[in-house]
Amino acid sequence: MDDLPQDVLRVAVLAAEHERSGFRTVLEDEGLEVVFDGVLELPLPAGWNGADVLLVGVDSEQADRSKVRRILQQSPVPVLLNHGGIGQGEIWNRRLIGKLQMLARRALPHAQLDDTYGNRPELTVVEATEASTDSLQPWIIVLGGSIGGPRALAQFLEALPPDLPVVLLVAQHISESFQDLLAEQLDRCSSWPVALMGEEQELKAGQVWIVPAECTIELDDQRRATRSGRTWDTVYQPDIDTLVERIAGKYGPRCGVVLFSGLGEDGSRGCAAVSRNGGFVWTQSAESCTISNLPDAAGRSCSVEFSGTPKELAEQLALRSRLAWSGIN
Repeated sequence: MDDLPQDVLRVAVLAAEHERSGFRTVLEDEGLEVVFDGVLELPLPAGWNGADVLLVGVDSEQADRSKVRRILQQSPVPVLLNHGGIGQGEIWNRRLIGKLQMLARRALPHAQLDDTYGNRPELTVVEATEASTDSLQPWIIVLGGSIGGPRALAQFLEALPPDLPVVLLVAQHISESFQDLLAEQLDRCSSWPVALMGEEQELKAGQVWIVPAECTIELDDQRRATRSGRTWDTVYQPDIDTLVERIAGKYGPRCGVVLFSGLGEDGSRGCAAVSRNGGFVWTQSAESCTISNLPDAAGRSCSVEFSGTPKELAEQLALRSRLAWSGIN
């Protein structure tokens, strides 16, 4: 193992016995190293042999949601959940490898102007100089929603190109017991890896994290998010206003918020904070919402820079982030 190249992606696998050999074959054929494989059970192993990411094979028919949630919370490395067994063909293989690479974040993605999913650019390291370090930091973008939000989020992620310099935090009003199911559904619909936020996460480009419903999160200057253990102070779980205000205060112009379909006015106060700190506020168009209360309330609290369908919002984010990454104002 010590003789392997230092840039080889090291993967740990937890799955049923009949799946582990199949995963190993796919990963090793694509040039990845499987450093650990074991049965999907708790407690998690004490050592991971230097793994960069954990691949978990979940039987959708027999999945123990509480066990999966505890694995997501306890794993010391990023987790990718694979539902429905091992797929067939090169397209499935490359999609799996792409998600593992993005989740492990071996390097910052170099944005390209080619939208073709089948012609994915290689991930390359972008060397930051002292003068350009801030401009190379990924944007932190909150995706907020309530009733009708999951469907809109799925459409948004499906239309979003994979290699953008952004971190997406999903603040969807939903019970804690259903958050792992939401992560599973959103993960299936796009090339973006989606997972429930663990005890501590480093916010790096190319990731989608589900903000926990049961407790608030703390943010630091090194772009790390940590579960606080304290519940949200309002009836909303998670509370979009509280989350967005904290992000606006920490990251200023390098943040944004997109409000999708929903009932109520949660997020409107946070949108005003983002606008004051130089970030951007976008909303789903009223005619494409199941219920447009959330986007409408944002429009009353501050200036909304752009409004559109989930697909149009994804296209606009791709355009904006690529122009910013290229230094074009």
